[in-house]
Amino acid sequence: MEISNGTVDNNETDHSDNIVQGIAASIVLGLTCLVGIPGNSLVIWVILFKLKQRSPTVVLILNLAVADLVVLVTLPLWIYAITNYWVFGEASCKILGYLIYCNLYGSVFFIMLMSIDRFMAVIYPFASQRWRKKDFVRKVVVVVWTLAFLFAIPIILVKNVEIIDGYAQCSGREYDSNAQQITCLALETLVGFVIPFSVLTICYASVAKRVGQMSFKSKIKSEMLIISIVIAFVICWLPYHVFNLVEFASLMVESDSDVSKTLEQISNVGSYVTGALAFISSSINPLLYAFAARNWRTSFRSSVMAKVFEQMAQSTKDECTVERVNTTKMESSQGL
Repeated sequence: MEISNGTVDNNETDHSDNIVQGIAASIVLGLTCLVGIPGNSLVIWVILFKLKQRSPTVVLILNLAVADLVVLVTLPLWIYAITNYWVFGEASCKILGYLIYCNLYGSVFFIMLMSIDRFMAVIYPFASQRWRKKDFVRKVVVVVWTLAFLFAIPIILVKNVEIIDGYAQCSGREYDSNAQQITCLALETLVGFVIPFSVLTICYASVAKRVGQMSFKSKIKSEMLIISIVIAFVICWLPYHVFNLVEFASLMVESDSDVSKTLEQISNVGSYVTGALAFISSSINPLLYAFAARNWRTSFRSSVMAKVFEQMAQSTKDECTVERVNTTKMESSQGL
């Protein structure tokens, strides 16, 4: 989850290639800022000031937007560092790295919770009534942020400023041992992708069988929006974690061997590209909300986006109500 941790040793990479990679990454990150900061700011403003009632799903979207916005606000500093060098000191390197990891973990967790929310509404409608109480949702949100803060702690311990081509860059990680590096990589991949993706898959596979029989007007749009958020999550994050596994493999084979060096080079170059792709995930969700409005000319108006969120809330509420009725009827028939 770093922007420039893919810089390869100077002896093996031509300086001009590094410049081209830096310019390309800066353009991608700059466009991500231009789209993501206004988009997520609008989402936060609409939810806080335009919606009278906020369902659990909308509360999760609000926290997702906050997490994404915090990440995006830091990108201008990273863009400057990529095109120039890191002038903000090692302490700020560690703090900003930690801040980014906190919010990226938060983003992943809130996307996972959105799938659990839909799963509970459809599969366990009566239990979902307890989950959908405001006090309970607030507690869950606090727990999620706490976990994000805790899982991000390892980056403070290993993040450092390194010298590349004679310039300081906040792109290095200093591990005490291979075991520590393997542990950090395994934690990042398991918590940041494998576990959330597994939960997403299980939840939506279970929901798919039940939702297909429903026919609410708001259902299709709501379902497609949430599914698109999940697909975007996979597209943006899967490549990054694939190269994490390549780095993991390089540590598992004999050190200083040709295989280890080749895997390390592949991981470094791949991480440089996929790291930028991962940051795109922080700007894409507002575009998905706008797409759900089906009218690009008016989709970024606060009233239109508020309507999208209201439809999402109504869709989940309808699904939960129907499942409660069906469950009650089934229990009654069995009792008879």
